[in-house]
Amino acid sequence: MAAKKKPEDYQKLKEVWYKKLERSGFVDIEKDEYNLKQYSFRFNQDAVVRSWHSKTEYYSMAGQFLNHYKFASNLEKTIWEYHVNGIGVRDIAKLLTKAKVKSIKPNKDNVQKVVSRLAEEMKKIYLPGYKK
Repeated sequence: MAAKKKPEDYQKLKEVWYKKLERSGFVDIEKDEYNLKQYSFRFNQDAVVRSWHSKTEYYSMAGQFLNHYKFASNLEKTIWEYHVNGIGVRDIAKLLTKAKVKSIKPNKDNVQKVVSRLAEEMKKIYLPGYKK
């Protein structure tokens, strides 16, 4: 992929600012616009593992919450069960619409409100010292 030619004004301005940054001690991690000077696989891998671990802990806790919490309604429990199974709020809203649920307007915003409220309740129960 050939890089587009940049206007001369841009190049001059870029050079001025790169010199200012260099004088200030700034060290750029990029070799050019598309490449890093050094890529750390370990850093990236650690971030992925932490993210995966956090998600598995969250969904494990959410499953316990599903089985032990006294939900205000069957609809709340159903929404939470869909959430625990990894179904997104848009898809939950579609499922509720197909099931012709009328107790709430089954759109993504209303489903998100229920999921968020229940998630906060779950965190208060299972995470000691949790504050929003």
